[in-house]
Amino acid sequence: MSDEQILPLKDDGLKGTLTTDDSTDASSNGTYPMSREGRRQAIVLLLGVVSIAIFALWSLINILQDGVSDVEWVTGAFMLAILLVLPLVAWTLLEEVNAVVTADEDNLTYRTLGGVALQYKWPDIKGLKTKQGRGRLARFFLGNDADVHEAPASPAPNTDDDAEQSTEEPGTLLLDVAADPALQIKNPIVRFLHKQAYGDTLPLHGGLTGRSLLVKTINQHTGSNIEPLIPNPDLELRTKN
Repeated sequence: MSDEQILPLKDDGLKGTLTTDDSTDASSNGTYPMSREGRRQAIVLLLGVVSIAIFALWSLINILQDGVSDVEWVTGAFMLAILLVLPLVAWTLLEEVNAVVTADEDNLTYRTLGGVALQYKWPDIKGLKTKQGRGRLARFFLGNDADVHEAPASPAPNTDDDAEQSTEEPGTLLLDVAADPALQIKNPIVRFLHKQAYGDTLPLHGGLTGRSLLVKTINQHTGSNIEPLIPNPDLELRTKN
């Protein structure tokens, strides 16, 4: 049997199909892991980070071996700064790859590597954070997903060809919560890395399986009106005119 199934839509009056993979069953019971496409994109970015780190280290070694001149000290300082910041960027991507969100009747729980397990009661979730976004260092290299929330929504694709050409992964939604999530992380190093990556917000990564269903669940429990922001219909819903 193929890993991907096409299920007809029957309950909302839309003519279309819902694409699912092996992890769809997980989202149906309240567990939302990263999809294979989301993992793939994060790993590609991680490989890019590793390549930059190798280049920066090689350049710094060459500069030190040849002797630092009046101009090369600027380049050397820049390469050193890159080497200091890249571990944070790599952690952010690794955290995204391993993220799993669980929603039940009482709590919303975010788990990832490093023993990170952030749990919040539904009343503690205030809605979407639109102003702060990621930490400063993470925003410098990965951009600020909060800017995506403030940008006007792009029009839906008019044809099946346009839908299939849309391969952009949705941006990370950042939830505003009652208490800083980093306070629940015991390991001080992991706490620092998570804090720099996402600030005082709770992330819902764009590559989560069934994220639109997760957003709908959050809206139902909190009374929020969060938009799922799904530019890639292949990850969620493809609608035919």
